[in-house]
Amino acid sequence: MKRTALSTLCLILILTAQSYAQSQISAAMPETKESSRFDAEWRLRLAGSDVHDERSQSKVVDIRTDIKAKYLLSRSLQLDIQPSLRLQSGQTQSVDGADRAENKIILNQAAAHYLPFSALRLSAGALNQRHMHTNLLVDGIAFPAARLEALMKAGLTKTSLSVESAIPTSTSLSTNTKELEKTPSLNTAALKFQMQAAQNLFWKSSVGYFMYNNLPSAVAQQSNLLGNEVEKLSEAQYAFMYKYEGIEAATEFEFPVFSLFDFRAGGEYLQNTKAPSDQNTATRYFAAGEFHFGKNTDLVIEGSYFSIAPEAAVAYFNAGGFETNRVGYSAESYLSFKKEGFNIGVKYTDSEVMFNRAPQSREKTLMIKLETFYANI
Repeated sequence: MKRTALSTLCLILILTAQSYAQSQISAAMPETKESSRFDAEWRLRLAGSDVHDERSQSKVVDIRTDIKAKYLLSRSLQLDIQPSLRLQSGQTQSVDGADRAENKIILNQAAAHYLPFSALRLSAGALNQRHMHTNLLVDGIAFPAARLEALMKAGLTKTSLSVESAIPTSTSLSTNTKELEKTPSLNTAALKFQMQAAQNLFWKSSVGYFMYNNLPSAVAQQSNLLGNEVEKLSEAQYAFMYKYEGIEAATEFEFPVFSLFDFRAGGEYLQNTKAPSDQNTATRYFAAGEFHFGKNTDLVIEGSYFSIAPEAAVAYFNAGGFETNRVGYSAESYLSFKKEGFNIGVKYTDSEVMFNRAPQSREKTLMIKLETFYANI
């Protein structure tokens, strides 16, 4: 573990030095047509978390390097690659050995975008699901998918109508299927609207319809540990009790109250229409205030409340943020140093179970984090 972390640190230092040298050379030379096709940026995130419940506890340090790289193959075709390198170190204690520290490379997105004209975009590859779905339904992970979007701009407003067909997978892009199991799918249609007059003055909303099909036994087995109710068909075979199909919606707005204070609030709603009404709904509400201490420093204070019924979502795919069968709140505060280019803050989450169901129990999380702004490579 120490050897891996040391090697990665050396690699980061070498790449940083190389990027600095290249930037000095680029500053002295006129930009070529070829170099203008490529655009890349990166950031560094560090976090220390303390998570504990009745069954387990963990103290983990997480270091991540996020990269966003885009290359314009032609005027209408663009490659979009967004990998993350994650290094974790710490101690975890649990009954089933889950949530252990793990080093890995995560592909947040690897897509090709084709725009035959400004009002139409076709995307294919490993597409990040945050573009189509709320936090309640799916984490910000990439699924193999194809997406078609109709785009319209008018003054300060943007509207899009999107349809997507995806194969739900883990972060390693594995479907977790066994022999004779059909390929799973997640089909979605979404309508989005955004009106923005300034960086701190906007309103955006979305509404969508989703439908999961052919979810494999391995996903059902893992989801049973995270809040869903499943049926055990045999010692090695599991199936969900209900289908997952329904609607989701989200809204968010921000406006300046006065010159030194901005207010932001929003909410998300999710309903699985194929499950009983007392187990099929999820909601999340949040509000935040941003205080400006001069041009360089901001203080952000945010609070949120969430309630996610057991069958509102597939727990395996939203466990990074919430799980299901959970109700609770989170409070977060951080300082943003614009000139220096980084944020530093703390977040606390208290998540209780809605219905007593093993192995879930009340979970408390304290996280201290630092992240840099994105910088050009």
